[in-house]
Amino acid sequence: MKPSELVTWRGTPGVGDFMWALNSCHRYAADHDISKINLELHWEHGPDYLHHFEDPETIIERCDYIHNFYHQKERVEIHHIFNANGRYKHWKFNDDVVLENGEKRIAAINNHGEKNRFWFQSGLYSDAIGGNIPCNDWIFRQDAFQDYDPDRIVFWRPTWNAEKPRTWKRIFDNSDWDHLINHFTSLGFKMHELSYRTPASEAMQLISTSRMVICYDGIWHYVAKNFARPLAVISGEGVTKYHTPNALRLNPELSKEDQGVWWWIEHIEDLLHQTKRKSVEYEERMKTYYGND
Repeated sequence: MKPSELVTWRGTPGVGDFMWALNSCHRYAADHDISKINLELHWEHGPDYLHHFEDPETIIERCDYIHNFYHQKERVEIHHIFNANGRYKHWKFNDDVVLENGEKRIAAINNHGEKNRFWFQSGLYSDAIGGNIPCNDWIFRQDAFQDYDPDRIVFWRPTWNAEKPRTWKRIFDNSDWDHLINHFTSLGFKMHELSYRTPASEAMQLISTSRMVICYDGIWHYVAKNFARPLAVISGEGVTKYHTPNALRLNPELSKEDQGVWWWIEHIEDLLHQTKRKSVEYEERMKTYYGND
């Protein structure tokens, strides 16, 4: 067994980004028999930074809290690097913000022509264009799982984001979301909306006990993944397959006849069945890691 290895990762205000790092490191440690990953999360701010004035907790608090639920938590040790001025000093979160006119600021780039996101001491994975990216499939510890409420549907939409999400995340717009919510409610489901302002503990509780999660690509999707909950992501993008291969993708650009998002919404039984099938397959695959302690 290899004793330890250093991995560094660029920190952002998004829960999905630090969970991407955690999942990748946990999977890497398990697959390559590494006893300890020292994960450095590099933040462009201090420990008390709130990205939005209504945030109930810092991104650091969210990261440390959620990591407590990870299977084999002890194999990945987090080291927060605040006001970082090292590997990721040329990148700022605002470089990625989509402007009101739809344009995008030019992000700082590395020598490979794209933004630095992560670095593995072994060199096995690389964020260079065409590089080998890490597998990010992992699971929460067994005793974190709870019985689900058959009437509970958890969802989130881009409406309440601090910044405007990318265009492809907004094709299914707010009025579409209102229609979806009303449709599910009319069928007797209890709809629970999450946002970036939702405390991590509340998001974890609601997602873990949901019958299904339906959302746009972002925010809490790694929580649904690690709890192996039935998950439907409104997206037609390939990146959704990478981050949440357990999810059923509902393409907002396909027609009803081509089984686009509206077809699935109007065929709830099919939606519930297919998302459940994918979640069970994912959980069974991940359960094999419970036996390698």
